[in-house]
Amino acid sequence: MTDPAARHVIGPRDWLALLVLTVLWGSAFAFIKHGVETLPPGALIFVRLGLAASILTVWAYARGRRLPPLADPRWVWMAGLGFFGNALPFFLVGWAQQTIDSALAGILVATMPLATVGLAHVIVPGERMTVRAVLGLLVGFAGVVLLLGPSALASLGGADTLAQLAVVGAAICYAINAIQARMMPDTPPSIAGAGMLITGALFTLPLGLWDLLRVEDVAPTAWMATAWLALGPTAIASVILMRVARTAGPNFLATANYLTPIAALLTGLVIGETIGWMTVLALAVILAGVWLARSGQRAG
Repeated sequence: MTDPAARHVIGPRDWLALLVLTVLWGSAFAFIKHGVETLPPGALIFVRLGLAASILTVWAYARGRRLPPLADPRWVWMAGLGFFGNALPFFLVGWAQQTIDSALAGILVATMPLATVGLAHVIVPGERMTVRAVLGLLVGFAGVVLLLGPSALASLGGADTLAQLAVVGAAICYAINAIQARMMPDTPPSIAGAGMLITGALFTLPLGLWDLLRVEDVAPTAWMATAWLALGPTAIASVILMRVARTAGPNFLATANYLTPIAALLTGLVIGETIGWMTVLALAVILAGVWLARSGQRAG
């Protein structure tokens, strides 16, 4: 099978796609915050994935795409994507954030690019680890720590160690997801994304229904927040994720995890939060790390 990323040269379209993906994922934090105020996390995750799967499936069929038959082995790949890209990490982060704050969770999730580089070096042809690339990722991680506040690391370890490990586990899940998306047999991104979301929704069905049957007095804003989470950061983002992972590779896709906190802060700025000079410095460090990582990557 021809490897589409083996000959691919990363260009402006890839960076634009990564920017859009970063904005979509970054906006999710503010909407999740509004959603879980009156909608339990299990219900929010299930409705988000179920609605996103419906949107993407209808859109794919409207464009003449069709889901493969259930006997098609690609469903095994899509089930893996749904489990490691949606169901398991959503649960791990949601469970962990009951006891750890969002800043520390953001720093721990930002270990995803480091995990991706290590896994891709072993598994994915053409995604070789270099000293400069690893240095760039470490610089980018330092920028994330600056951005979210070094004081967040003060609570590292201690009584919440299990919750912190859960977030690291989620980061590893996202790394596995990026590699799976890269290595999946050739499938249109809209179909791969729809299959990923369908299987992810099925994995979250038991807990989601349990929460939905018990919930009362959900605010209209919570449903609106969930609707945007389904459309933007999930349905649209899934198509972009599949396309970028297939063409530009998982290591390039992973850099979005360093840029997403910036998008989250900018979203906060729009709703009235403030940023200081430390934020600007952190942005410069993150971008320097991304540049180092990209310039240090070698093709296979």
